[in-house]
Amino acid sequence: MIVMPPVGPGPWQVPVTVNNPEVVVGNVAGNINFETRKGNILDGTVLSRDAIRQTPMVRSGHWTEVRTRALDPGTTPARLRKPVLIIVAPRSYGSTTFALHLLAETTDDRTTIIKLDADWQTPKVQRLPQEHRHAYQLDLKDPDTDSISTDFLDHLEDHGEKLGRLGSTLVLTVAKDLWSNLPAPARTGIHVVHLTEPPPPRDVVEAHLRARKLPGLVSYVRSGSAAEDSLNGRDAVEAVRAADTIKDAWQEHKRLTGTALPMDEATWRPTLDDGLSARITAALSDWRDKLDHLFGETATTHSSKEDSLPLEDRCLLLALAVRQSAPMPQVAKAARTLQKIISMNDAAKGGFASTPEAVFAGRGLRRRIVDVGAGVDTHDNVVFDQPGYGRAVLTYVWDNYEIMREPMLKWLVNGGEGAGDGERVVEALTVLTLRHGSTPQFQQLGPLARTGRKALLSAVMVRAVRDEHAGRHAWGTLYGWASAAEYASTVIATCRGVLDAADVTASQARMAMVRLRRVAKHSRDESVLAEVLDAFEELVPRPGGVQLLVSEVQAWQQSGKPGKGGPLAFLALTSVREDTGPWLLSQGVPPSVDVERALQTLLGDITTAPGTIERITGWVAASATNPAAYARIRDQLLPALREQRLFKAVKELMEALDEVHLDDGANAAEDFWGRLVDPRVRAMFPLNGTSA
Repeated sequence: MIVMPPVGPGPWQVPVTVNNPEVVVGNVAGNINFETRKGNILDGTVLSRDAIRQTPMVRSGHWTEVRTRALDPGTTPARLRKPVLIIVAPRSYGSTTFALHLLAETTDDRTTIIKLDADWQTPKVQRLPQEHRHAYQLDLKDPDTDSISTDFLDHLEDHGEKLGRLGSTLVLTVAKDLWSNLPAPARTGIHVVHLTEPPPPRDVVEAHLRARKLPGLVSYVRSGSAAEDSLNGRDAVEAVRAADTIKDAWQEHKRLTGTALPMDEATWRPTLDDGLSARITAALSDWRDKLDHLFGETATTHSSKEDSLPLEDRCLLLALAVRQSAPMPQVAKAARTLQKIISMNDAAKGGFASTPEAVFAGRGLRRRIVDVGAGVDTHDNVVFDQPGYGRAVLTYVWDNYEIMREPMLKWLVNGGEGAGDGERVVEALTVLTLRHGSTPQFQQLGPLARTGRKALLSAVMVRAVRDEHAGRHAWGTLYGWASAAEYASTVIATCRGVLDAADVTASQARMAMVRLRRVAKHSRDESVLAEVLDAFEELVPRPGGVQLLVSEVQAWQQSGKPGKGGPLAFLALTSVREDTGPWLLSQGVPPSVDVERALQTLLGDITTAPGTIERITGWVAASATNPAAYARIRDQLLPALREQRLFKAVKELMEALDEVHLDDGANAAEDFWGRLVDPRVRAMFPLNGTSA
């Protein structure tokens, strides 16, 4: 039994826009502005002004100048020059952070800040929301779906005028390549600024280290250090990743040495720990010069660390890059597996690039491991404690050998022979598939993992959809997979993983629900539908989960179209209870949910009738010893059961209720049947002994 949780917004707030045509009413300066909105309005997530302000951002030099150009110098406090601001910048320069901070600092506390999701195939102004006192931010960075036109800008100007009357604003961040070939003359309601430089990378790293409560690590990236030199030329995204790398290096150093440095030191230049300094410098290095040498012209022999690596040693290095420290036989097996995949078409060599004769005439495994930069302890465990170097190896091969991408994915998907490999493989696959933030890598990975490694594939996709830069591509891939039977379980598992996260946003929850609905719509497999139902039922005890299910039922009933997502969501809601009985039969159900019609639909469908009968029987049985509660539930159910097309389902329900005995000893089935069937024809349809 699940007790009814609060229906109000939790981690997933109620979407701030709607998906059906409606009239939006705004009270502007005493005037009522009625506007009919058609089509699907973009959804978004309400952002906390304080949370935005606490997000690290570096404002200096060029960024300060651009901020000044975006503001109206004649307003106090500062406000945007126009209702619509377009910020043009190369990808990964930090334009989204810049935009959100701008909105948090230039709008008052009465204005709601919304981060919109461009869930469209092409930009359309009519899909942009416009509500009173709202500040919207929207990223347009996907070349496949976000390419804007002069026509879009013309309509956007009219949209900006309406936003201005509503006291609202819109900030678009547009990728430079989507803007460069676009003639953009001055427009009345639109102001355009260009971010041509990322923030100083060292400043970004320091700001994020402080935000992570690690100011003591700032000294390790201050002037004069080798670590600082490695930060030069990084964009904002790479600088943030560098801060995470420094944090990881410190945690690994603390774990191995037991040294806990003070993280609240006030001085900037304390005595540095040489070991930690070296570890941080190594972790931040891209190792490009060394890897250029190791992956130079393939050598047939390998005499020292200065030579280019032969094929078998390259495979060994990749195995170490993924698994780091592990038992030597496990690393050797992984390397040989990769070598076999690479050489699979070489029939003359039986799938291997090296014959036993050649291998035995060469260096032994221990020597090869040492030559690629690892060590071997006395228990034959490989010691390769270089996560930064390992990631650099993976991305170097991925970027420089395009032909190796599919073999690497196939190898990783089929890997995981030892304890702990699963998480390492997921991490490696995530690094590679998100490397370029585009769809093809997901389409490469999917066919390789969809059959035997569904859990692995869904684990990677959960990380992908939450990635700031590749998330939209991942969601788009899942939408396509949702209609394919071979990917149904993967899509469901991914959506469950997203919905289960404590920090899931309203937008992420909505997109997960859309894909679960799509799986249900296209699936003919009862086991898949049962998985969707399980996913919906998991939402019930979570804050905001009931509201998500109610929204799904409302969308289904308002559309007037047959579907499976809505009925399954309704079925999940049958488990929600209040102290007085089922929540669906209480006064708390929104008027827009037609419970009677939903019950009739579910009972009339052979796929949902058994589950519905089971749940109705549970309702009745739970109230059997409480005459008042039983009578209320019975009387609310009877109108739905009088539908003539439900004769078979009603008979099956009566069979189930035959085991339910009321407080006065009567049989629930007989009580229901006596009230459902007209006394004049009851003899023709006796409750017992008649098959439906």
